[in-house]
Amino acid sequence: MDGYMNAVMKDIHTTLSQGPDLKVITDRVAYDLNDSIRKLHGTTTRVNLLHWFRHEFGMSSTNGIYGPANPFKDPKVEMGFWAFDDSISDLLITPRASLTCPYGDKGRANAWKGFVDYFKGDGWKQGSELVKVRQRAAAERGISDEDIGKLEVTMIIGILTNTVPTIFWAVYYVYRDPSLLAALREELSAIAIKGKDKQTGKTAWTLRQGDIRDKARLLAATIDETFRHRTCGISSRFVTEDVVLNDKYLLKQGVVCELPNNVIHSSPAYWGKTVADFDPTRFLKDPRSAEAKQARGAFRPFGGGASLCAGRHQAMSQMLGGLALFIMSSDCEPVGTGGEWKFPGAHGHTIAAAVDLPSSDLWLDVKPRGGM
Repeated sequence: MDGYMNAVMKDIHTTLSQGPDLKVITDRVAYDLNDSIRKLHGTTTRVNLLHWFRHEFGMSSTNGIYGPANPFKDPKVEMGFWAFDDSISDLLITPRASLTCPYGDKGRANAWKGFVDYFKGDGWKQGSELVKVRQRAAAERGISDEDIGKLEVTMIIGILTNTVPTIFWAVYYVYRDPSLLAALREELSAIAIKGKDKQTGKTAWTLRQGDIRDKARLLAATIDETFRHRTCGISSRFVTEDVVLNDKYLLKQGVVCELPNNVIHSSPAYWGKTVADFDPTRFLKDPRSAEAKQARGAFRPFGGGASLCAGRHQAMSQMLGGLALFIMSSDCEPVGTGGEWKFPGAHGHTIAAAVDLPSSDLWLDVKPRGGM
């Protein structure tokens, strides 16, 4: 029998590959995100953007994965996870977390309790196939429900820690550039289907997930360019034999080589003179061109090889759908800046993060899109 990690990684890649198991998750996520956007209809709403996406993306993702008994429905569990996520680096090095990192320690305990109760109470049986195969792999190896629940809290890091700041940054980059916003709305308008809202009888527009995925090329390029600017993850590789790079650098067998994404993603050698510009069209060039081939080899938002992110399909589906719904339905502007989109600062907030967190959140006034 495979060890737990080998077995569970195979199961994660299988259930999150494109197919019926993933579709169950992405369909639920899409419905929940649509409901989230509905809450913004009809009035001007002041939102703290990162906080809003943490809750709405968090609930849609966890509802899709954990089902009707989703522990995140308990605010203590939801807030506990984010306290844990914000404090991971401190928790890893602190000798007495209850004294030196009480915020993160208490949050972790609340998140643990919610997921331990979920597995002890058989809530997982109504969850997605992803949850079921992970539970089975653990139970077959004698891992207790207590430890399965605690392990599951770390799974949520992969589910939420990077998608939430990515959609935050995507909204920031799109709305600060009126020409990009207009181009995206034009692209999405071409695939939107006109109909009537069943509840209000008013005109409503439908965006199908498949059309967004297959036809909204600028939208996908916008997410990719957001990744290029804001990924801070590091890929690690074990050197299996002595090798000299560029006739200059010796990597000895047995050492670990660290590859920081932000260095590769910000190098003019790969991205040209416009490397500092936010320009999604760089991802729309002819894939056969020398430029596109060079950039493709230097673009690693989801890692690669043995460490390629298993959840990349689910993550892209959620981010594309969420961004499409938001920009098609809403106008927004920053509060207290005279309409200027000021850069909020950025930092890689924890050792587990692959995308920068903003140093400060953005307060926005969000209102129904004009003319809609």
